[in-house]
Amino acid sequence: MTGKAYGIGVGPGDSKLLTIRAVEVIRNLDVIFYPSFGLVNMALNIAKPYLTSSTIKLEMKIPLSPPQDKFDAYKMYSDQIINYLLKDKDVGVLCEGDPLFFGSFINIWHNIRNNYEVEIVPGISSVMSSFSQTEEFMGMGDDSISIITANIHNELIRQKIRSSDTTIIIKIGNKFQKIKEILSSMKLLDHSIFISNIYNEKQFLSVMSKIKINPNDYFSIIIVKNNNAT
Repeated sequence: MTGKAYGIGVGPGDSKLLTIRAVEVIRNLDVIFYPSFGLVNMALNIAKPYLTSSTIKLEMKIPLSPPQDKFDAYKMYSDQIINYLLKDKDVGVLCEGDPLFFGSFINIWHNIRNNYEVEIVPGISSVMSSFSQTEEFMGMGDDSISIITANIHNELIRQKIRSSDTTIIIKIGNKFQKIKEILSSMKLLDHSIFISNIYNEKQFLSVMSKIKINPNDYFSIIIVKNNNAT
């Protein structure tokens, strides 16, 4: 007998936004792994109200760079998870947002899914939850929607914005000024919303044209509503 692995989406920041299934699984796990990228252990803090004292909790310290060190770390933690599974322990991996939407669990999933039973427990992503905090909608009718990262080439960002009714830019971090300059040149600052730390006490939201100081927060997105951008 072997245990079962779970990739558990814990949502954007509010513990009350976990699904009933996520809470059910968390409360019955033998072992929980949670990611740490040198920041606050966000996923663990979100899940904290539902953790039991008997569950083993293990931090995954994942370096952001270089890429090889990052993949080596995921391999090491995958091996640790496998060791628990072989001992017939059920293991969960907590993920901010949704496990398969740019989630840290994806790397572990690739390492274990061919040989072990894995259940994905969906979570509310920052993208899906952000619109509830704004006076905008993601899409309706036959609208086109693009989700991109701030790291891609400037011209590709422009192309995505031009061809989409709504463009959602994630992983802003230190790319805020780059995105602001692109939106300014396209005359879209008044039609773009910056939001960070969604659904927690540090949440910040503003139209891009009103932001004077560059935020530098990894947990942030920019929503662009295209009005015939040039």
